Amino acid sequence: MEMSVFELLAIARETAGADYVKGDHILCKKRYAEGTEHMVEFRILGGQEPYGNSGDYCRLFLSGEAYRQMREKERQKKIRIIRYARVRENTLAYGPAAGQPASRGE
Repeated sequence: MEMSVFELLAIARETAGADYVKGDHILCKKRYAEGTEHMVEFRILGGQEPYGNSGDYCRLFLSGEAYRQMREKERQKKIRIIRYARVRENTLAYGPAAGQPASRGE
């Protein structure tokens, strides 16, 4: 299985117990579940969401419909997607989220 630098860093942080990302772990079962198509890392901009509070940095592995819901939350300025990857055969293909510019650095 190929891994990106982002994945290797996430695994190292999680192993060391210094992970600041809430939500799904980089190698969680949801990543490998049938129907999982997308991974997003995002910051909660305001209020409280089911996965965290304002200012929290979160990662979720999502189905197509759940991803569309997250994009709607971004459009409403409730969250800001920082990093996006398409899940392909259990490998993460990083790139811009659909409709987003190529550079999404924080």
